[in-house]
Amino acid sequence: MPTKEEWKKQLVDNAEQQILNLTDSDKFKNYLNTVAKFHRYSARNIDLIYSQNPEATQIAGFKQWKNDFNRSVNKGEKGIRIAAPMIKKLTPEDQKRLDTTKEKAIVGYRYIPVFDISQTSGEPVLSAKDFVKEKFSGS
Repeated sequence: MPTKEEWKKQLVDNAEQQILNLTDSDKFKNYLNTVAKFHRYSARNIDLIYSQNPEATQIAGFKQWKNDFNRSVNKGEKGIRIAAPMIKKLTPEDQKRLDTTKEKAIVGYRYIPVFDISQTSGEPVLSAKDFVKEKFSGS
């Protein structure tokens, strides 16, 4: 069984290899669609999402699906791992050592599971297109 560091490296290396394999134009178009869908995420996280689930359309964490969308993750689903920053409140000593006035700083990253909507069940989720139809259809 790989160590935590080996597992992280393997996850990132696999994502990078998937991107390097985008020589087929259809695969590249699919990757660009992923980039467009997840524009709020970092390039690394987009690569991680694409390498683990190229068909992903909308992702959220376990609790976010439950609390914000009234949906639950289906039993047995494997999460898509993405990098999330670990933020630390800086002490006055930390601020002096780092020569900053910021109160918080990113001290590292951890890999957290998120799930695609296809891995969940529950209430329908309105897309932007659905929202526009509902609000502006004249009914």
